[in-house]
Amino acid sequence: MGGLVKKCALALASLALLATVAAEPGWAARRCTPAGTAEAQQAIRYLTDLMVASNACRSTAYAEFALRNRAQIMRYQRLMIEHLHGTSAFDRWDTRLANEAAEHEATVPPAQFCRDAEPLLQQAAALDIRGFRAYVAARAASAHLSAGCRR
Repeated sequence: MGGLVKKCALALASLALLATVAAEPGWAARRCTPAGTAEAQQAIRYLTDLMVASNACRSTAYAEFALRNRAQIMRYQRLMIEHLHGTSAFDRWDTRLANEAAEHEATVPPAQFCRDAEPLLQQAAALDIRGFRAYVAARAASAHLSAGCRR
């Protein structure tokens, strides 16, 4: 009986570790993922960076971008929820992305951060759904290849 309890405890600990690692923002990017999932990851990262930059620089770029690309953003969110096996896991992952972006923003003087963010804010102002999809697909393909994944 004691051996069975130890095996169960070890299995639960392994699952807990796997869940923790899987929820880390970079985890999914370090694996070779399907193209649609990799594209969704890049889209959510882009959206998060844009949100932080818009907030820090008092820009309306994020709100306008999110409204203009709402349907595609929702599709990407659904893909990530499916990939991460649920809304709770997606929320944890998304929160960690936002926290990382905000931590970066906090380490840079505000004027410099906003100067550095200006290309992102301008790009977001110009991206429609087609442009957004093309941009994140290209970023996903680049990340996929740099991780040593095959097409």
